[in-house]
Amino acid sequence: MITFSNDDARKLFLSAQGFEGKRTQRNSKPAELEKVMNTMKVVQLDAVPIVVRSQYLPFFSRLGKYDMSLYEQIAYKHDKWFELWAHEASIAPSINEPFFRLLKQRAKRGDTWKGLYEVATQEPEYVKKVLNEVKRRGPLEAKELSDPRYTNQSGWGSRSVGQLALNWLYRIGELGIRRGANFEKKYDIISNIVPQEILALRTPSEEESLKKLFFWAIEAMGVASERDIRDYFRVRSPNTINLLQEMEEEGVTSEVKVEGWGRIAYTAKDVDAPKRISSSCLLSPFDPIIWNRERLKRIFNFDYKLEIYKPASKRQFGYYVLPFMHHGQIVGRVDLANRRTVSELEVLAAYCEPSYDKVLVAEAMWQELTLLAAFVGCSTVKVNRRGNLSQQLSRQGKGA
Repeated sequence: MITFSNDDARKLFLSAQGFEGKRTQRNSKPAELEKVMNTMKVVQLDAVPIVVRSQYLPFFSRLGKYDMSLYEQIAYKHDKWFELWAHEASIAPSINEPFFRLLKQRAKRGDTWKGLYEVATQEPEYVKKVLNEVKRRGPLEAKELSDPRYTNQSGWGSRSVGQLALNWLYRIGELGIRRGANFEKKYDIISNIVPQEILALRTPSEEESLKKLFFWAIEAMGVASERDIRDYFRVRSPNTINLLQEMEEEGVTSEVKVEGWGRIAYTAKDVDAPKRISSSCLLSPFDPIIWNRERLKRIFNFDYKLEIYKPASKRQFGYYVLPFMHHGQIVGRVDLANRRTVSELEVLAAYCEPSYDKVLVAEAMWQELTLLAAFVGCSTVKVNRRGNLSQQLSRQGKGA
């Protein structure tokens, strides 16, 4: 059995995620965005716009400069990508839709949020009415339904039974989602979103789907433990180990060891770790590199928690903190806010990880912040005095 060092595992991960190439100084083309999507397999969505909506950042981290309207065109005009629930609310290549039907079939059996299943089982006639209305009038937001059935619920819950019905129909694959100018959900029948020639493809068996999803997860991570593989698309199966063993017997994957992991890992057949990863970039909190916190700690020795939902007084690093990767290592983090009214990217706090040179990290981070500022439409970068890197980063700004 081949044994990789943890450093090899890190390089394999970054290479598999599209960080081996150089970022461009020109605007990337649609085909380049599509290639990055095919590499990641899935991109997590998030509505928080404090810097820029999260789904735009993984492409920027890997490609550099591009026009964000290309994302909208590929996803919502040309229908090459479609929204689905895989890992979390996500977007993925439409061509892969047949293998995700497994998740929709499971949702129909109740493997989904309790409130959605309750609406489906307790209000079937209402759900049918909502579906028929979308067929007649769609695409529609929940508030545009003729009978949205508003509730008095506050907080993060659905504001209407209509929203629950629409989300149920989305989870089981009857409806899909387009996005409005402000990221609002507009539900439409799935055949208006995923091309008909893809919907007409045979539905794979559960075993075929699981093996395909597991293989895509391995491809996207380079090398991965069984738990990593299940987490990538959030696909559970009591038969995971047997299926992974079958994939190895079929010559699709290989079992390997990674020093320090203490568990069997898997790779696609005949992979080699690159000698060097030189990528430097800021990473979304929802980037595939970041979203599995245990794997992130294991491979990069980097502890990260999303603190959006904590009171300000209890946050350690900040509200919307982006990890900073330099030459393939995560060496710092920065809490950012896009002050659109004054065209300013504000650094609320900046931190360097222990054992790294603050001056070198600040220099590399400043370069990345200026690139990000231009990407999100800001003309200046302002650095506040919070964090152990803020002083060095401020000096970089003054010397620019």
